[in-house]
Amino acid sequence: MIEVKNVKKKYGKVKALDDISFNIEEGKITCILGINGVGKSTILKSIAGLVKLDKGEILIDGEKFNQKIYNKLAFVPDVDIHFPNLNIKETFEFMKVFYKNWDDERAYEMLKMFSLDENKMISELSKGNKARVKIIIGFAQRAKYTLLDEPFSGIDIFKREEFIKAILQYIDEDESIIITTHEISEIEKIVDDVVLINNGKLVEKFNAEEVRLNENKSIVDKMREVYNGE
Repeated sequence: MIEVKNVKKKYGKVKALDDISFNIEEGKITCILGINGVGKSTILKSIAGLVKLDKGEILIDGEKFNQKIYNKLAFVPDVDIHFPNLNIKETFEFMKVFYKNWDDERAYEMLKMFSLDENKMISELSKGNKARVKIIIGFAQRAKYTLLDEPFSGIDIFKREEFIKAILQYIDEDESIIITTHEISEIEKIVDDVVLINNGKLVEKFNAEEVRLNENKSIVDKMREVYNGE
C-alpha cells in the first residue's frame, strides 16, 4: 500500500498539494484525476521520491522512500527520458544495469507487440514510438508500483488502444498501476479506484465499478457531480 499522509507542496505561491491524504491499494489500477493545477503530476513525483515535500509523508509499504524500496517503484514521466544516441537494444542494456528486477523477456515481448526494431536509434523514433519505449521500460522493471504520468499525451487514438492492451496484458495480480491522464475515456473500463483532486486537495475517492453499478455513472459523470455539485 502507498499512504499519502497530510502532504503539502508549494511552488512559489502555488499550492500544488494542500494537506492531501489518501491510500493507494495493492494490485489495483488507480487513476488520479483533476480539472486544473499541477497536483496530479506532483503526487506521482512525490511518490517516486523526485519532489521534496514541504510537509507530511508518503509511505511505501510502511516505509519512507529509501534505497531499499527503489526497485518497488517504476516512474514513467510525460517527458522523454532516453539517451538519443542509443538504439533500443542499448537502452534496454543500460536499464538492466540499474534495475535488479529488469525482465528482458517482458521487454522484448512488448517490443514485438509494438512492432519496434531493437536496432532503431531513439533519436529516429516518432513521438508515438518513443512513448511506446517508455511504457516498455516502465513495465520491464517489474516494479510493484508503476507510475504513469500522462502516458497518452500527444499520442493518437490507435496507439492509446495499444497502451491499454499492454497494461492489461502485462500487469500481474500483485502489481499496481497509478496513472494520471486527461484522456479519461481511454481508461474508463480498466480503472479500479479514482482519486479526484482540486487545487491540491482531495475531493473524493471512489471505486469506478461500484459507481457504475450502484449509481449508473461513468467516471466523467461522477466528476461532473463532484466538481459542479450536480
